[in-house]
Amino acid sequence: MPIPQFKLKDSKPDRDFIEWNEEMSHKQDIDLFYEGSHYFIRWVEEQRLKTITGLIKTHMKKNNITDPVIVEAGCGAGHVLEKIADSISTGSLTGVDPLEWWLDKARKRLGDKAKLVKGFAEELPFKDKFADFVICTEVIEHVIDPVVVLSELKRVLKNQGLIIVSIPNEKLINKLKDVIGFLKIYQRLFFNIPRRNDDEWHLHSFDLKSFKEHIPSDFNTQAVIPVPSVFLPLRYVLTFK
Repeated sequence: MPIPQFKLKDSKPDRDFIEWNEEMSHKQDIDLFYEGSHYFIRWVEEQRLKTITGLIKTHMKKNNITDPVIVEAGCGAGHVLEKIADSISTGSLTGVDPLEWWLDKARKRLGDKAKLVKGFAEELPFKDKFADFVICTEVIEHVIDPVVVLSELKRVLKNQGLIIVSIPNEKLINKLKDVIGFLKIYQRLFFNIPRRNDDEWHLHSFDLKSFKEHIPSDFNTQAVIPVPSVFLPLRYVLTFK
């Protein structure tokens, strides 16, 4: 199925975009991805979550931040928020997502561990310089205009805060999928993952080089971390100020 060509309207996705995402969120159930995928996939995602929480802890210690205000833009069903809540002491943990079905899942998963808000990464419902940490993980490839979203993350960040973004290294992932497909074992190993996410739900197909082209000029890149390793960079976790 070809990806629709959406256009940004007033810096916020329109109704057609939301309806398409609702349809895709049911087709690619995020709970099944996190909890029912092949062991290797679950391990990679666990390394990504550990990297994110580790970056938060390191930045807190370095900048003497206690009780941080943490926002996740595009929180999905709450898996990242759950990891943060279990690892970091904070009285202000908020997730924002436009999909009500995912927010329902997140409410069941998190209870009172986090506040959940229906909204867009393109238009976060927070004042300027609101958060110590703004997280947007495995989301940028789904948005219409990455520059708009990244700029919005920057707007709500405190002066000593940190933006944490992660992206799939689609170029490498697709090459590995081709090899596994050639060996005729793809469906047996990865039955719930499409052969091409950039033919399904990803509006952008990133590797590190192409993603850097979308980073606004006022961003100060702090770190680029390959996950699970430099030898197999299936994900990149990047931090900015």
